[in-house]
Amino acid sequence: MASFSLLTKPKVSELADFLFLIYLLTLVLNHIIKKGNNFGFTLKTMILNVRINLMIRELEGTDIKGLNNLPPIDWKFDYEAFVKSFIEDDFFHAFVIIQDELIVGTGNVMLKEKVGWLANIIVDQNHRGKGLGYKMTKFLVDFLNHKGCETQLLIATELGETVYQKVGFRKIMEYQCFDSEVDMDFNYTNSMRRLKKSDLESIYKLDKETNGENRIHLIDKYFATGTGYFNNDKELLEFYLPHLGRGLVLSKDSKAGIELLKLKHTKQGMRTLLPIDNGEGVNFLESYGLKKGVKWSRMILGKENKWNPKYIYSYGGGYCG
Repeated sequence: MASFSLLTKPKVSELADFLFLIYLLTLVLNHIIKKGNNFGFTLKTMILNVRINLMIRELEGTDIKGLNNLPPIDWKFDYEAFVKSFIEDDFFHAFVIIQDELIVGTGNVMLKEKVGWLANIIVDQNHRGKGLGYKMTKFLVDFLNHKGCETQLLIATELGETVYQKVGFRKIMEYQCFDSEVDMDFNYTNSMRRLKKSDLESIYKLDKETNGENRIHLIDKYFATGTGYFNNDKELLEFYLPHLGRGLVLSKDSKAGIELLKLKHTKQGMRTLLPIDNGEGVNFLESYGLKKGVKWSRMILGKENKWNPKYIYSYGGGYCG
C-alpha cells in the first residue's frame, strides 16, 4: 500500500487504501477480542489484499443464507443446512473470503485433538481462476498448524486436487462415487436393529479401527438414528449412521457391509463414496444398478494416521472421510 505524508495532500486512491486498512484492522481487533486468537496469525491471514478489498474472516450466522449458491450442482449438497448443524460445535471452524463486502469463497475445518479435516473449499464461479482456492487452502492449513494439528486430511475433486498439491497435500487413495436413481425394496433381518447407548463403546472401537482418529464427537451427534448389524453373539459387526453426512457405513464383515448398503440405497438420490481398496463394496454397488460417477481423492498433509479403507462401505462426507 502506498504511504503519504500528513504535510501533503494524499491521492484519492492512497486515502481509500488507508481508510480500508483501518476498517480491516478494526474487524481483526474485534475478532481477536471475541475469539482470543493469536494477533500475529490473525492479522497475517485475514487481510489478503488491501487494494482489491480482499480478506478472509470467520463465518458469521448472517452469512449462512445464500451459501447454497456456491457448491457445484453435481455435489447435491445443502451447504446451509450443513453449517447450521455444526456452527455451535467447538470442533468446527468456518471461514469466508470477502471481496467488496460479498462472499466469494468459503472453507471449513473439523479439528479434534491432532487430526484436522479441511472441507468445502469453494470459490464462486465468477471468481475462479484468481488463486482464491489456493489462498483459502493455505489459510486453513496455517490455521490448523497454529492449533497444533499434526495430520490434515481432505477429500478432493479432480479440479481441486492440483490446488491442494501446491500446498503440500499428497494423494493416498481414490474414492468411487455411486448414486441411487430409483427406489429399491429392502427386507430387514433379525441381525439388524436401531442403535442404543449401550452400543456406543463398540461403535467407537470400530470407528477408531477404521479411521485411526477420535470421532466420538461425531458419533455422539448422530448415532441415535443409526442401525447396527450384529452376529449371533450380539457383537456389533457394522453400523450405518444415515444423518452423518451422506450416511456413514462401516463394517468389518463384507456381508454385513453389503446389507446396510442395500438399506441405505432403498431411496432414490442417495450417494455413496467408498475407497477403491474396498473391492467387495465397489463390486456390489456396480452390480446393484447404481449410477457410477467420478472418482475423488483422499489426500493428506503431515503425519500419516493408521486407517483401514476396506472397512469403509460409505464415507460420511468430505469433512470427515
